[in-house]
Amino acid sequence: MTSDSVVRASAADIAAYQDQGYIQYKAFFSSAEMDRLREAIDAAIAANRARIVGAQNDGRTSEEYEKVFNQMVNLWVDSPEAKQFSFSKRLAETGRQLSGSQHVRIYHDHAMIKPAGQDSRATNWHQDAPYWPMEPACGFSAWIAVDDVTIPNGCLHFVPGSHKFGLLEPINLGLAGDSIVDRMRDQGHHVAEPVAMEMEAGGVTFHDGCNFHYAGPNLTDNPRRAHAIIYIPDDTKFTGGKDAAGAAEEMTPGNPWDHPLHPILASEA
Repeated sequence: MTSDSVVRASAADIAAYQDQGYIQYKAFFSSAEMDRLREAIDAAIAANRARIVGAQNDGRTSEEYEKVFNQMVNLWVDSPEAKQFSFSKRLAETGRQLSGSQHVRIYHDHAMIKPAGQDSRATNWHQDAPYWPMEPACGFSAWIAVDDVTIPNGCLHFVPGSHKFGLLEPINLGLAGDSIVDRMRDQGHHVAEPVAMEMEAGGVTFHDGCNFHYAGPNLTDNPRRAHAIIYIPDDTKFTGGKDAAGAAEEMTPGNPWDHPLHPILASEA
């Protein structure tokens, strides 16, 4: 079991997250916990688990995208060990407090394995929110470093305060070099210098869905594993027109999120 007894968000944490659009917690999970999560992800890889179970071509759209990372969505549905982390009460409650939400649901989890070597590609500078069927754009993510993450193996970078630009047009994640940072600077906007999120396995970052972020290529000899959970705050409506992690056909656009694939994981007492 993951250790869910301690809620991590202090008043200073909440203020920093609201101002910067991200926050880092080192050693959020123990090394033993990461051993278990690493084993679960490796088992899914060995089983050639689909990117999205039930989707056309297993949800894998192009070889170029696979050079960015091998992604497996809704791993909690078929991996009881991964579910313990995706449904972590401590993780969800920390995110709930940081975001100022009354409750948060899971949108989906996704294991992300950035391949090693010369074929590895950077993840373009982007926002997450344009790809989520949510209104308002207030979703956010927790990103767990399953391995030690460094600049050489493709750690995350965040742009402080960039979430304050709000929801922007999506970039093409499959097109090398497309960048929300370059786009905004070309339009004359000041964009702050990014901050690298190097951390040991077990560290966690939370980031707002409108924050600009990026991960470099993995230039080491070993894959870089991470596990992320996306949360849906209360009063968020399903907009339709995009994937809803397997539930789109069973929900009504314009209505609040309410589906067994998206249970509430943390709620204000």
